[in-house]
Formats: sequence, structure tokens, C-alpha cells
Amino acid sequence: MGRPRAIIFIVCQEQELTKDEYHTILGEAKVVFSANLQETLGISAYEGALVNAIPMVPDRLSYTEMYDDEYKYPSKWTESFESYTKHKSKLIEKLKNYMQSHNNYHNQLNTESAKLTQTFFSGNNMYDAITKSDTPL
Repeated sequence: MGRPRAIIFIVCQEQELTKDEYHTILGEAKVVFSANLQETLGISAYEGALVNAIPMVPDRLSYTEMYDDEYKYPSKWTESFESYTKHKSKLIEKLKNYMQSHNNYHNQLNTESAKLTQTFFSGNNMYDAITKSDTPL
């Protein structure tokens, strides 16, 4: 049967990765974790969801409205290093749960990434509003 693969946690921002290297790592990931205190639409979590990596995002910033509760953890768990230290065991437990049940998320991730694409990562709503507008630009 073989040995189980080692769990590796890669902080991509700390690496000097090419775009291809980043996409290769992302394609092998089971989870994309964010503890961002600021972000610009959370592109990495979305990219991960597109390739069946579970987004694990704080319940703050644009993540609050973008992601279903299933993928969010309480914002206070990572709002500072002190808070992270205090809640580290809860984060690890949630991360382990995602890793162990990753295969059960495939259908949910397809639905989540389709919702994200339609609602946040598509210009269709804007184009529709412009083309239906009676007001000239």
C-alpha cells in the first residue's frame, strides 16, 4: 500500500517561486490557508478552490461575504500573533479536519468555486448593467 505522504506546509510568500512553480504547488495542495489582515480579493484562496484545495480563510475582509461559513474560521484566531498563539490548537484541529476529509469536499468545492467565479471573479454583472443602462456613459 505504501507510506502515507508527509504533510508539508508551504508559505508561498516566503518562497521565490515562478508562476509555474506556484501553480504546481497549488495543484497539489489540499488546503489554502489565509491569515491575512488585508487582502485584495483573496485571489489565492479562489485559485485553490478552482483546483479542489479547500480555502481556509478568516471571517474578515472580503472573505466574510465571499465564502460559505464552512470555509471560514473566527477572525480572532489570527488577528495578532498573540491571538494566533492562544488559538493555535483550534487552527491545527480545523486544518487536520480539512486534510483528513479532503475527498469529501470535491462537490462542495465545485459549487463554491462556481459561486465565486460568477459573483466575484466575473465581469458579467457589470457588463449586463452597462448594456441595460439607459444612461449613456
